[in-house]
Amino acid sequence: MEGKNGNTTKEVNGTWADFVGRVCQALWSAFKPAVACGKFDFAKFKTIDSVRSALRRGFLIEESSCVTDLGLSIGKVTKEQLAELSKWDLKNLYELFFQQVFDIHVSFPDELMPDAPDNYWPICDVAGISNEALYQAACRLDMPKWKWTEGMLDAGMKLDRGRDADTRGSRVVCTPPDFEAGEKLKNISGNDIDKRGDDVLMFRERWILGLFIFWLTGLHLDKNVVTATGSRNSGGFVMCVYFSGGGVDVYCYGPDRADDDLRFRVAVSR
Repeated sequence: MEGKNGNTTKEVNGTWADFVGRVCQALWSAFKPAVACGKFDFAKFKTIDSVRSALRRGFLIEESSCVTDLGLSIGKVTKEQLAELSKWDLKNLYELFFQQVFDIHVSFPDELMPDAPDNYWPICDVAGISNEALYQAACRLDMPKWKWTEGMLDAGMKLDRGRDADTRGSRVVCTPPDFEAGEKLKNISGNDIDKRGDDVLMFRERWILGLFIFWLTGLHLDKNVVTATGSRNSGGFVMCVYFSGGGVDVYCYGPDRADDDLRFRVAVSR
């Protein structure tokens, strides 16, 4: 009996060791951006509440240089007003967006901006925020949503593809300013996109863009077509985002599927 209990204890300890190891990996991805830019301060994390707060903002500094909404009425910006904003204006607004929606304070240096036309929409991404956390942030905006899986998004995704595998830090990607995904990359399958090497939005980039535009204008993207992305679920199916039945859906289609209403969004990245 003692031997059996001893083996059971070893198994439990081994399971806990594996679990703690995975937690540490997740923590490192959360505070890696702050360490990389020299903004990690151990002295500020003396209480459990301070640690919880720091986890929510990716261990970045609480102060921010973002002090303006550019005089816009956030949530009510018209399409005409949006069209007048440059990619630089929108990049700066992302700081306010992340403050209000994610309770984190971040900045995006100009050198992160890729070489894209001035009227393109930037998509500012912060390392350390999981795909599931991005998805759930829709609740902060009262934006109805649905996903194909009951599990955590990250557990159901292949995270070794393109920018999904890049966790080095914050980045900016640009895309044409279209409320509906354009026709340039329609009727093309996910497998064909891979073969051609086209740079397209990944799931998290499309989701951030949808949140940002809704936060800014109160309007949804892709009410008439489906945006396919460069991301795949764990079964190799193409992850897609579209507006349906009053909310935004995350669904997956076969990698060989191609039709006029299934379109990829062009990405311009560094």
